[in-house]
Amino acid sequence: MMKTMVRFFVRYPIWANTIMCAILGFGVLSFFKMTYSFFPEMKPSMIYVMVPFPGASPTEVEEGIVLKIEENLEGIEGIERITSLSRENVGQVSIEVLSDADLYRVLADVKNAVDQISSFPVDAEKAIIYEQKVLTRVMSVVLYGNTSLFDLKKIAESFRDDLLGSEHISQVMFGGLPAIEFSVELSEEKLRRYGLTFSEVAQAIREWNLNISGGKIETDREELLIRSYQRSYDAESLRTIPVRAGDNGQVIFIGDIAEVKEKWEDRPDRVYYNGQNAVVLSVDKTRTEDILKSADAIVEQIEKFNDEHEMIKAVKIDDRTISLRARIQLLAKNGLIGLALVLLVLGFFLNLRLAGWVSLGIPISFTGLFIVSYLADTTINVISCFGMIVVIGILVDDGIVVGENIFSHYEKGASALQAAIVGTREMIPPVFTSVATTVIAFLPFFFLDGFLGKFIWNVAFVVIMSLVFSLVEAFVILPAHLAHSKSLITRHKVSKIRTLIENAFQGFIHKAYAPVLKLALQHKWVTLVFPVFFLFMTVGLLKGRVIGVTFFPFIDGDTMPVNIALEPGTQEKQTLNVLRKIEDEAWKINEQLKKERPDGLDVILGIKTEIGRNSKGNSGSHAGSVTLQLLPGEIRQLASFEIANRLRKNVGIIPEAVNTSFGRQGVFGKPVSISLLGDREEPLKRAKEELMEALSGMEQLKDTTDSSLSGRREIDIRLKPLAKSMGLTLRDVMKQVKDGFFGRQAQRIQRGRDEIRIWVRYRDEDRVSMGQLEKMRIRTARGEFPFNQLATYRVKQGVSNIRHLNKKKELKVESELKDVEASVPLILEEIETTILPDILAKYPSVRVLFEGQSRQQRKEARSMKASFPLAFISMFILVVLVFRSPTQAFLVFSLIPLAIMGAIWGHGIQGIKLNLLSIYGIIALTGIVVNDSIVLVDQINRNLRQGMKLFESVLEASISRFRPILLTTLTTVFGLAPLMLETSRQAQFLIPMATSVAYGLLFGTFILLFILPCGFLAINRVKVFLNTPLRGKGPAPESLEPAVIEMKSDRLFKDME
Repeated sequence: MMKTMVRFFVRYPIWANTIMCAILGFGVLSFFKMTYSFFPEMKPSMIYVMVPFPGASPTEVEEGIVLKIEENLEGIEGIERITSLSRENVGQVSIEVLSDADLYRVLADVKNAVDQISSFPVDAEKAIIYEQKVLTRVMSVVLYGNTSLFDLKKIAESFRDDLLGSEHISQVMFGGLPAIEFSVELSEEKLRRYGLTFSEVAQAIREWNLNISGGKIETDREELLIRSYQRSYDAESLRTIPVRAGDNGQVIFIGDIAEVKEKWEDRPDRVYYNGQNAVVLSVDKTRTEDILKSADAIVEQIEKFNDEHEMIKAVKIDDRTISLRARIQLLAKNGLIGLALVLLVLGFFLNLRLAGWVSLGIPISFTGLFIVSYLADTTINVISCFGMIVVIGILVDDGIVVGENIFSHYEKGASALQAAIVGTREMIPPVFTSVATTVIAFLPFFFLDGFLGKFIWNVAFVVIMSLVFSLVEAFVILPAHLAHSKSLITRHKVSKIRTLIENAFQGFIHKAYAPVLKLALQHKWVTLVFPVFFLFMTVGLLKGRVIGVTFFPFIDGDTMPVNIALEPGTQEKQTLNVLRKIEDEAWKINEQLKKERPDGLDVILGIKTEIGRNSKGNSGSHAGSVTLQLLPGEIRQLASFEIANRLRKNVGIIPEAVNTSFGRQGVFGKPVSISLLGDREEPLKRAKEELMEALSGMEQLKDTTDSSLSGRREIDIRLKPLAKSMGLTLRDVMKQVKDGFFGRQAQRIQRGRDEIRIWVRYRDEDRVSMGQLEKMRIRTARGEFPFNQLATYRVKQGVSNIRHLNKKKELKVESELKDVEASVPLILEEIETTILPDILAKYPSVRVLFEGQSRQQRKEARSMKASFPLAFISMFILVVLVFRSPTQAFLVFSLIPLAIMGAIWGHGIQGIKLNLLSIYGIIALTGIVVNDSIVLVDQINRNLRQGMKLFESVLEASISRFRPILLTTLTTVFGLAPLMLETSRQAQFLIPMATSVAYGLLFGTFILLFILPCGFLAINRVKVFLNTPLRGKGPAPESLEPAVIEMKSDRLFKDME
C-alpha cells in the first residue's frame, strides 16, 4: 500500500504540491485566528464550600460548620483530599478532586452532601458551593491619589465600566475596597429612656424600609399596579423611619434615638500605592479571550484615564504580558537562530537543493500543527513555543534519512524517479518506527499530575502533531519534489567549495571514523567496558553532589512581596506604621540601586501596601504586606531575592512581628513546608514549637513561619447564679451582648452594584472598654439588670484560625531558602533524618506530611511511575515487532541509560541542577535517542540480507549511516543550542529540559556510532557460543541473525508455493 502511494505521488507531483499548499495556506490562516495566553488553559481541580457565620469565633466555626461538612463529605468518590480553614466569621472547606475524576459530578455530590446538613447554627448564612474558576490574570490596574476612598470608589467603578466596554475584557475584580454598610448606632442611655431594644429597632427597619406590591386595580380603561416605594438608600432617609408611637401620639423616629452612618465595613481591607489611597482592579481573561489584545485594551484605557484626570492616576502592575511577550520574543529569536543553524548544517553536509527540500519539512509541519491547534482550541503560549523549539531539529530527521537514501540510490546510477520511489520505500519501516517511538515517549506527558503536569502536556501536543505532519512531508511531498528536482534530474557541475567540503567529510569518515570503528569492533569487549566506566563516573558525580539535584528551578518575577503578621488584635494603625517603615527602607534601597546603575533607572517602580491580609493566608488588622513593583528583569539585571536580602538587612528584626517573610514564593510551592497532623491540640503545639526552633537554626533556611498564630484575646462569659434563678439562658444573655457589640443585621438592600447591610448596634465610643460591657443592661421579663449582676467573665487567649487536613488538625511550618540554588531534597533529607525523629518520638500521636514542593514532586513522580513504564514497554514491543528480534530491540534500548548519563553530564557542564523539568527532558530523550539506532540496525539487517558477512555488514552500515545519523543529531542539538546558551531569565525555566535532550542526544550519538556496532557483534558472539557444540564447529555468525533466518524462511515459503 505504501509503495503504491509513494509511486502515485512521485508520478503525479501535482497532488503532492496541492497537499503542501493546502497545509501551508490553512496553517497560516489558523495561526492568525489562534489566541495567546501565558500558559495553556488548565482544567479546574478544586471545589470550595464557604459558610459565613457572622460574629463567630474560629472554634465556633469549627464545631458548628466545618466538622459537620467534613463528616458529610466522607465517602464521596473522586476526592483526593479535603482541607479546611475555620476563622472568625467564616468557615471554608476546600476539596481537591482527583485528576481523572469528573469535577462536575463531584461538585453535584458535594452540594447534595452539604444540603443534607440541617444542624448548622441559626446565625450561619447559606452555604456557598462553587468550583474553581480557571482564569488567567492579564494585569492589575491601581488607581491612586490624595482623595477620599468614597470618591475613589466612584471613579474606579466608572473606570471598570470603561474596561468592560472593550470586547477583549469581561472579567474585572475590585481590591482594596471594604463593603459599604449603614450603621444605626444607639447608646445605652437612649435605649433606657425610650424603653427600646436592639431587636425592636431592627424590626422597625425591616417593617418600614420596603418596596412592596399590593396587587392591582383593573378599571375600564387600564390596569393599575398598587405599590409602595418606601425603601431608603441613604443615611438621611433611614433617620425618618418610625420606631414607636407614644401614648400621646408622638412618633419616635430612628433619628431621635440613634446616629445613622454610611461607612465602610468595620473590617480592615485597605490598599495604598506609594503612600496614597488606592483601589486595585484586577483584569482576568477567559478561555476565548486573547491576553495580548486584552492587555492592549487596558493600556489604552489607562492612557485615556490619565489624560482626563490630574488628581488621580492609573498605573498598571503585575503585567503578565511583559513576561509573555519577552518569552515569545526570546523563543522566536532562538527558534529562528536554531532554524538558521539547522539549514546551515543541512547545506554544509548535503546538496544545497536537497537541503532546501528537506528543510521545507519545518514550515509544513508547523503549519499543520497550527491547523490542528486551532481545531483543538488550544492557544499560543510559552509552553507551546518551547515545544516548537524542541521539535524544530527533529522535524528534518525524517527528511534527512529519506532524502539522503534517495540521493544515495541516485548516485549509484538509478534514475530520479526510481531513486525517489525505492529510496522512500526502503526508509518507511525505520522512519515510521522512529517517529512512533518518539510519539509514544511523549504520550505520558498527557497523563502527568501536579502543577507542571497541568500544562507540560502542551509540549507533547506540539511535538506529536508536528511529527505527524513531518511524516506526510517525508513520505508524500519530499519524494515527489526530489523526483522532479534539478538536484536529481540534472547532473550539474558541483562547485569547488562543495567538492572540497564533500571530500573533507568523506575523508573524515573513511580515514578517521572508519579505522577507529574497525579497531573498536576488533576489540569489542574492551570497547564495551567504557560505558560501564562512564556509568560509575556518573554515579560518583551525583553521589559526590558535583551535579546538584532539586525539585524545581527558581523562577524570578517582577514583584517582590514582604508579608508580616503582628500579634492578633493589633490595631490597624499600628500595623500600618510597621508597613510604612518597610516602605521607607525600600525607597532608600531604590536610591542606592539607582546610584549603582549606569543608566540611573529606578529599580523599584512603585510600592503597593495592603492591610487586612497578606499572601500567607493571614487576615485581620494585624496582617499586611508591602509589594515592590520592580523594573522588568531583562533591564533590571538583578534577582528579586537579592533585593529581598538587602531589604531584610536594612529593616532588621521587627519586634512587634510574629511572622515575617521577604521575597517571592515559588510557583511550585514552598521549598520547605511541613504539616503536623493529629487529633490532640497540645502535642501538636509543642511539636510545632520544637520544629520551628530547629528550622530557624538551620543555616540554609530563612523566614520560618507557622500557620497557628494566636488569636485575639477573648472575653469568656459565664452566667452567675442570679441569672440562672431568673430562668435566663446563656443564649439569652449572649444574644443581647452580640446585638450591642457586634450588631444585629436589620436588613440587606441593593443600591446599584452594592449590596449594603444595615446594622443596629452600640455607638463606636460605647464599644471600646470592658467597663462598658459591665455596665450594659440586660433586658429580662423582670426588668433591666446590669450585665455585671448577671454574668462574670475572664480574659483568655483565643486562636486566629483552625486548619484541618483530611479531618485531622493541622499545624503547618514553612521556610524559605537563603540560597535559591540550594538543593531542596538534601535539606528535606536532613530535616527528616536529624530533626523529625526526636520530635516524633516525644509526641507519638503527631504525624508528619511534607507539603509544598515536596508534595508537587510526589504527585509528578506518582503519575510518571504509572505512565512512563507503559510507554517504555510499548516502544520496546514496537521495535521488537519491526525487527522481529527481541535481542536487537534490547540492543537499541540499552543505549537509553547511556544517553541519560549524557544528559546528567550536560547539567554539570551547563552548571545547572537536575530538577523535575530535567526529568521531563529525559523522558522525551528516550523516544528521540532510539531513532538513529533503529535506522542503523535496519541498515545492518539489509546488508545481511544482501549476503554480506556480519563484520562487514556492521562496519559498512555504520559508515554509510554516519552522515544521516550525524545530521539528525546536529540539527536537533543546533536547534536547541541558542536556548541552552541563553542568559535571559525568561529562558531559565526551559533550559533544564532542553539540556537533557541536547546533551543526551549528543552523548547518545557518540555512543551509538561505536558502542551499538560493538554491542551487535558481542550479542552475536554470545549466540554463536550458545549454539556451538562442545566438540565441533560453530555456525556462521550471520546465520544466527534474524534478518538472515527470515530471508531463508521467505525462500522456503516461496518454494512451497
